[in-house]
Amino acid sequence: MSAELSEQFRTRPGTPMIGPYSTNQMDDFYSALARGEAKPSGLMNLLQHLIAAEACQAGARVLDVCCGRGLALPLLYRYAPGIARYVGLDISPDNLAEARTRIGSLREEYGTPFPVELVQCDVAEPWPQLPPFDVAIYTSALEHLPFELGARSLHSTAAALAPGGVLYLSTPAAVGPPPRPLQYRVHVYEWSREEVQQVIGNAGLVVEDVIGLLPPSQAEVAAELKEQYGADAADLYRHLAARVPKALLDTVSAAAVPRVATELLYVCRRPA
Repeated sequence: MSAELSEQFRTRPGTPMIGPYSTNQMDDFYSALARGEAKPSGLMNLLQHLIAAEACQAGARVLDVCCGRGLALPLLYRYAPGIARYVGLDISPDNLAEARTRIGSLREEYGTPFPVELVQCDVAEPWPQLPPFDVAIYTSALEHLPFELGARSLHSTAAALAPGGVLYLSTPAAVGPPPRPLQYRVHVYEWSREEVQQVIGNAGLVVEDVIGLLPPSQAEVAAELKEQYGADAADLYRHLAARVPKALLDTVSAAAVPRVATELLYVCRRPA
């Protein structure tokens, strides 16, 4: 680990850690919405999990890397009950304990539409023996590992995919050469687009699409929409911004401006 990265660890008192990893979790957006709280980051997490869930075909084998509290599971139970299997990997026993509690509640409502297995492991170390997967979900977690270990985890994820399998990878979009200031202090290392593209390519995957998840300022969104789609698109966005609550508009507008989005969802495929 670099000296700069070690210094970043020392400047974030209170961040829950296991070894060199931050185990700080994304907000439980289900609980937040139940309390009437609609934050852009929470709706972003709901959106990215919904994108992955809706893309899962019947019979798909699904791997959730750094599954945390199991926040992908409710959407999979609701929108992809025909998948063949779900396996979640996480280093934190506390996270997995919360995930098991969530699974218990889901089974009370939905029964057991597909087998669920939770495995405690360090995703940057050699993985346990697993079958090939058709879909891998690796959302809002890569930035909680040092770069070298995150790259190792991406190689293991790519190797776990069956030919034609798809990885949904989300992470903040860092700008400039490292060492960079962190956008979020609970993170360990934030990746640039170029770093993601290079490591994903070296792991044998092809980036098929990049979807924006969080936008920059509204002025930057309007400028990007004008450049990409013309003045009418920017005018429509301004019209919506005056009427649609920001938390909802952010989750939609970011998808249209991936070049300037501050959080990205990479859709990557292992060639058949």
